[in-house]
Amino acid sequence: KQSTIFCSQFDIDGWYEKLGDGTLAEAILDRIVHDSYDIFLDGKVSMRERFGVQQEKEQEESNALL
Repeated sequence: KQSTIFCSQFDIDGWYEKLGDGTLAEAILDRIVHDSYDIFLDGKVSMRERFGVQQEKEQEESNALL
């Protein structure tokens, strides 16, 4: 048995609309969500703000002062 990870910025309910054909979407999503785990991540600060170029420059400048 193998594992597969699906990542999406859309809610699972929105996948039906994105996949189109109702019967086909139902078949695909049934296989994906059956015995699955849902992990929801919600953050107020984006990765660009946390790990952006500006922060790297500030860190380099503070290291240069040491």
